[in-house]
Amino acid sequence: MPVYFKEVNGLTKKSEYLFATKFVYAFPVPNPISPLGPDYKFEPCFLPVKCKKYLDQIENFTVLKDDVWGVSFAKTGSTWTQEMIWLMNNDLDYATAKEKQLFARFPFFEDDIYEDNPSRNTLEMMNRLPSPRHLKTHLPAGLLPKEIWTVKPKIIYTARGVKDTAISYYHHFVYFKEYKGTMQDFLETFLENKILLSPYHGHFKDFWSLRHEENILFLTYEEMKSDLMAVLKKTSKFLGKSYSHEELLKLSEHLSFDTMKTNPSVNFTMTYKKPGNENCDANGYDCKNKFSFIRKGIIGSHKEEMTPELIEKFDNWTREYNLKNGTSIEP
Repeated sequence: MPVYFKEVNGLTKKSEYLFATKFVYAFPVPNPISPLGPDYKFEPCFLPVKCKKYLDQIENFTVLKDDVWGVSFAKTGSTWTQEMIWLMNNDLDYATAKEKQLFARFPFFEDDIYEDNPSRNTLEMMNRLPSPRHLKTHLPAGLLPKEIWTVKPKIIYTARGVKDTAISYYHHFVYFKEYKGTMQDFLETFLENKILLSPYHGHFKDFWSLRHEENILFLTYEEMKSDLMAVLKKTSKFLGKSYSHEELLKLSEHLSFDTMKTNPSVNFTMTYKKPGNENCDANGYDCKNKFSFIRKGIIGSHKEEMTPELIEKFDNWTREYNLKNGTSIEP
C-alpha cells in the first residue's frame, strides 16, 4: 500500500487497550487519483501495529458503485447515522431493521485491525455481501481503498465536536476495550494524538476538504441533534430517495435518542448480554457498571466531566491546529 509507517517507541502505555499494546503511525503518501490531487498531504493515523497485515488488503478492496459508506472518527454518532442510512436506502424496512442487528446490516469494514479474532477475516466477509452493501469505517480518507476515488460510491461522513467526542470515546474505551488508565490519562493521550485513530483534527480536515464532491455528504452530530428532519431531507435527496413528510416524521421518531437507546438491534444488547455479562438489561444498560452503549446524546455534555483547565487545553489545541493548517474547526 502507498503508506509508510513510523514506529511509536515507548510512551504509549496510556494508549494501550485490551487488544493492542504496540502501535504505529500509518502515513498515506499523496494520492494522484484522489479528488484532492497529487500534492495534498493526507493525515496519518495512529493504529495497532498489526494494521500492517491488513492495509494492503484494504487498499485493493473491490469497491462497488452501489456501495454506501458510513465514515467517521469514533464516537461521533456513527451508530445513529448508520441506522438512518440503512433505513433510507432500504425503503424504510423497519421489520428487517428490528430483526437484524445493525452490525450485520452495516458491518465494520476494518474491524480486524482493532480486535483480536485470528480465525475471522472481515474483509473477505465484506466481499461476499450482497449489493447494495452498507459499510462502516473509522479509517481516515488517506487509508481507504484506492477504488473509492475511481468508482465513487456514496460516502456519508459524520463529524462531532472534539470535546464531546473525546469524553464519549473515553467511556467507550473503559467499558468495551478494558482501558486501565484514568480519564486524565486518556484525554492527555488524545491531545498527544496517541489514541487509536488519532489525530482527530486530521480525520475531520481530510473529509471537510472533500465535502463538495458529488458522492460525499458531510454531516455533523450537532445538526442532527438540532434539526433531524432537515438532515433526513438532505440525506434522502443525496441517496436518491423520496419520502413523504409523514414517513420522515416516523423515521425521526425511530431515530430519537430515547428510541435508539432502548432499541436492541442498535444498542448492542444482544452482543454484550451473554454468559459472563448478565448485568446487561434489555435496554443495553449494564446495571453493575452503570454504562450503556448509547450513553447521553447531549451536546456539550463534556462540561460535566472536563475541568475548566482541560476544556481550555482542548480549545487551545484546536486553535493551534487551525492556525497551522488554515482550517476553521470549532474548538
